[in-house]
Amino acid sequence: MTQLVKCTNMNSDAQLHIPNHINFACTGCGHCCFSWPVPLTEEDVRRIGGLAGSDSFRRLSSTDAKLSAYTHTLEKNAQGECQFLTREKRCRLHEQYGRDAKPAMCKLFPYTFTPTPSGVYASISFASTGALFNSGSPLSEQRSLLEEQWQLFQKLMPAEPANWHELQIVDGTPLAWRHYVEELEPRLLEIFDPRRTTGSDSFMRACQSASRFIIAQVPSGFDPERQLTEARPKIVDQILLAALLRFLYPGDIFSSLPDDMPAREIGTLLVMPPNKVALSYYGQEISLSALLDQRLNDSPALDELLKRYVYCRIFSKLYFGPGYNGLSLLAGLHHLLTAVAIARLIFKHQNCLKLSVSDQTTVAAELIRTLERRLTVARLSRQSAAMLEVLLTSPTRMERVLSMVA
Repeated sequence: MTQLVKCTNMNSDAQLHIPNHINFACTGCGHCCFSWPVPLTEEDVRRIGGLAGSDSFRRLSSTDAKLSAYTHTLEKNAQGECQFLTREKRCRLHEQYGRDAKPAMCKLFPYTFTPTPSGVYASISFASTGALFNSGSPLSEQRSLLEEQWQLFQKLMPAEPANWHELQIVDGTPLAWRHYVEELEPRLLEIFDPRRTTGSDSFMRACQSASRFIIAQVPSGFDPERQLTEARPKIVDQILLAALLRFLYPGDIFSSLPDDMPAREIGTLLVMPPNKVALSYYGQEISLSALLDQRLNDSPALDELLKRYVYCRIFSKLYFGPGYNGLSLLAGLHHLLTAVAIARLIFKHQNCLKLSVSDQTTVAAELIRTLERRLTVARLSRQSAAMLEVLLTSPTRMERVLSMVA
């Protein structure tokens, strides 16, 4: 499933693991140069200021350990674009002075790396158009570039290494790293193998298979249907979906949004449940009963992309434990599957099967781009993580959610 590369210049003689069947090349769309400020190191500021005479830098103030290497941000112009983006959607710094003139973060994007006890797992961010459309050559053929990018990543992300030896399969039940990486993850990657045919509900069957596989690994004695509320299960489903829909798909992802879910508000709804929960997307109410009559039996534009996205999230370990807010394996997997289920829910709500294949692909790409950005910045509080642990370990809830968006 992975390409192993021995990197003699890597820390601790680590292995660099590269996923197969995942491609990337920059498409030159300029999308990554829109809206969000780019973090800059002190070296970036000196270099860019000297080359381009720019002074559009803002001092960065952050307590986030992941941003400790950065001192400033490169602000956008009045149109929300990078000041160095040309009309042809090219980087002026790159064109005039070469790739090394660009901010370090721009050179790193969209490659990602997850250090673990078994080595470093390389992947790509689906905030990138090239990643969304699987453009370019396989990552397994980009060995030297990935080694170089890993070295850059270590300079830019000097946070303390994550502890992968305190994993849990469910809350309170330890999971040995070796058992996970050698026995459980290979099966999950096999289920979501991008080469497998997508369509005719195969993606949803893959989600069900992955959920059932991990549930079968949970030791006897654990009650996965435990409830901390007297609310009817389907009302709890709707409370969970409504909260995750608001959190993962806000109206404007570039505005100042909270990185945490409103745990207290959700807890109040669970204790005093309403008779009906409203789900809305961009101000429009989503009728779950109406959507149950719509079937996405053959939506390859969406499902091929969702399968690659889930595959990369699993491969890069960015869905549970240190990879995602300390969630247990079962809760983390169900959170990831619920997130992509919500993408399908929105796809159904927008009646996208009536669109051309090209337009379906565009909608699907933007749904996953938004999801990737939100999951990347999410920093759940203990209360939010605990709430998700309880709500997302239920096998029957996962089955209901998946059937709802089939």
